Amino acid sequence: MDKDNTKTTINELLKELDEQTFKNIVNVIDLDKYVKKLTAYKFLELLIFAQINEVESLAHLSKQSKDVEELQLQLDLDGISDSQLSRKQSNLSPKLFEKIFHHLVFKIQAQMKQTPIVRDIGRLHVIDSSTMSMSITQYPWATFRKTKAGVRLHLRVVVTKDLTVPDKAVLLPAKQADRTQMDELIDIDPQALYLFDRGYTDYKQFDKYCREGVRFITRLKKNADIEVLTEQAPDPENLIYQDSEVYLGNAQNGTKMQHPLRLIKTEDREGNQVIIVTSCFEISAKEIGDLYRYRWKIETFFKWVKQHLKIKSFFGKSENAVYNQIWIALITYCLEVLLQLRVNHLGPLLEFKRSLETALFKGFDVFIRSLFRKPSKKSNGRKKYDWEKEFAVIERQFEEGEVSHLDDVTIDPLF
Repeated sequence: MDKDNTKTTINELLKELDEQTFKNIVNVIDLDKYVKKLTAYKFLELLIFAQINEVESLAHLSKQSKDVEELQLQLDLDGISDSQLSRKQSNLSPKLFEKIFHHLVFKIQAQMKQTPIVRDIGRLHVIDSSTMSMSITQYPWATFRKTKAGVRLHLRVVVTKDLTVPDKAVLLPAKQADRTQMDELIDIDPQALYLFDRGYTDYKQFDKYCREGVRFITRLKKNADIEVLTEQAPDPENLIYQDSEVYLGNAQNGTKMQHPLRLIKTEDREGNQVIIVTSCFEISAKEIGDLYRYRWKIETFFKWVKQHLKIKSFFGKSENAVYNQIWIALITYCLEVLLQLRVNHLGPLLEFKRSLETALFKGFDVFIRSLFRKPSKKSNGRKKYDWEKEFAVIERQFEEGEVSHLDDVTIDPLF
């Protein structure tokens, strides 16, 4: 089978992750020992193809491997059975793909523009988690309630004005609470500002972060014990209704913090009261309120991944199969972002993904033309009105005595 496909779109997508790079990153001796057809790298290629095309099952993917000639050419295979795919997915360690994910994250950060959202605050990291629910009878290893099973993706993303990209991830059964993963996702880094929600409330951790100089912003639980030390003047015009220095916790039950925090009362987009606490005293209350509103960025990321990649239903039942599928979904997302950065496409990632789907095995020039194709019909859109020109016409008409029509408001551009 002729494999002269070096200029195809899929190979450009995999440029940051060719087979040799893959082997260097995973660094496992005899990873493919005794394997004749489906190597770990070819399996990864197949699963990336499945993620891009949102393939429904391993049986469907197996059929694609037998029917799609371009896919056979890419893999140098004439098809693979779903049982072989299933065994591979269950036997490969998720640690391999976790390493690949973090390698690609590093690549993205080296290329992306760090455009600050509010002044020069450094890197804005947003932390949250999302649960993938599963059947308790089919996934008993992931039980977290009496009638439910699931895995939870604990994630840290980097947020700029232009991009939201994953930065660090932890995959665990859903029974692990959010706050148990704080040390995994929060580093001692004076250049970073961490933003997270109430699920990560832990006063001992907050004290630790204050000692270590970690900057953070979070939302306070309603039942929190608060001791107010000082008050700043509120700023209702900027939706700041309280700006105080406080201690959190209760001395009687041993939860009182040793370090003071700043408490800010503001509103969300729906007008609901939001109480924020932060270790940042050098940023204005308005800026802190504005920063907290960027929490929706990670929610948007989770929504996008769940809608446009395959992580809500799984190809296999084992722990390895589930984790491998999620890691490869994140790898696919990173590869798409890297290629989007490389070709300087400024449109939505979904638009980019749709072009990628249709041109995956075509020449890269075909993909680029598709991506940057101008609309066939030009929309006039909303025209900018030339008020100065209109005024000059009216002024001339007035000077020449043509004024009767000016009493008719139907010609007035304001109406």
